[in-house]
Amino acid sequence: MATASDSLKGSVSADDAGAILADLVAIPSVNPQHGQELSPPFGEAAVAAYVAEFGRSLGLVVEFQPVLPGRENVLLTLEGAERDRRLLFECHMDTVPGWATAPGPFEPRVHNGRLYGRGACDVKGTLTAMLLALRLLVQHGRRPPRTIVLAATVDEEHQARGVHRLAADGPFAEAAVIGEPTELAIAIAHKGCVRWRLATLGRSAHSSRAELGINAIDEMVDLLDALRRELAPILASRSHPLVGRPTVSVCTIQGGVAVNVIPDRCVVEIDRRTIPGEELADVHLEFEEVVGRIVRSRPGLRVDLQPPFVMDPSLGTPPNSLIVRSLSRAVEAIIGPADVRGVSFGTDASKLSQTGIPSVVFGPGQIELAHTDDESVELVDVARAAEVLATLALDEGRR
Repeated sequence: MATASDSLKGSVSADDAGAILADLVAIPSVNPQHGQELSPPFGEAAVAAYVAEFGRSLGLVVEFQPVLPGRENVLLTLEGAERDRRLLFECHMDTVPGWATAPGPFEPRVHNGRLYGRGACDVKGTLTAMLLALRLLVQHGRRPPRTIVLAATVDEEHQARGVHRLAADGPFAEAAVIGEPTELAIAIAHKGCVRWRLATLGRSAHSSRAELGINAIDEMVDLLDALRRELAPILASRSHPLVGRPTVSVCTIQGGVAVNVIPDRCVVEIDRRTIPGEELADVHLEFEEVVGRIVRSRPGLRVDLQPPFVMDPSLGTPPNSLIVRSLSRAVEAIIGPADVRGVSFGTDASKLSQTGIPSVVFGPGQIELAHTDDESVELVDVARAAEVLATLALDEGRR
């Protein structure tokens, strides 16, 4: 660990952060799943090429990990004194689409020390900090005790297939820091989710003879009311000190073909947020059983509950984990007392944690600004994050 005499505090300027972040924001990397209306539907390839060239300029080992056609993770490796001990920095490269204000989403601008543009907060600000941390170590001639691997991954904004590939094929690390906007706090817990499509089945008829049909929308209204009453006491009985209670939300609904036709099908999509300690398979089984009880209590009610289309685990890293203690020391050396907390949003950390890699979430920016038309990040915070990550890289990670 760096001592007071050789601290990296103050080694990175806001201008240093702004130069790299502006480059990254200017490269469109909208996830193709969400940017199909764009021409072309961008993807992450150009950002991956930038990251790779940055790594080569520092003399780092650069590797590509194919995930999807034309979409690859890129890994930068800085060899440490103990080559087989690895600390992983992971950060996604894709963004969401959408931006209604001028200048456009890929025209970065700086105002009052903040850089604005799509991805500035989520999460190119943290990617910039990770790149700067590696550059800081190389330029200062500081060889870390552990090998540092920066994995810039694809597809986080859709199905997280980049981090799933990384988790499956390595390299394995003894700890990981996942980049997301946490306001420079250390996030050790977040919710997971299970998502289903649930349909009620009716019988169509002319609306002038409504009695000849079965209105699937009416059936869905009754079903959702019963689900709310059944699930409310279950969810209220569970809580986690950092992320609160689990929730269930109906987020989309579709039904009917015309105003004068009794609808024969209504479909909703349901989002169930889980907390650490809840197993995804158990949550699905519980929901299935609740739906089954309601159906048995209402003769004639017909439903179609499809298998979950998302099952994303929660994160619950113990606060006394080595990575939490190491990152806390690094934050204290650069910023001040560490803020260890839970966050409301899901991250790639839960996927890596499931493979046995103790993981935390850290980065500059506020999640409230992600995906918005005024997405931005404080450049000083990006610079401080870089110094924290470089300081963490110099920590032995054994106490």
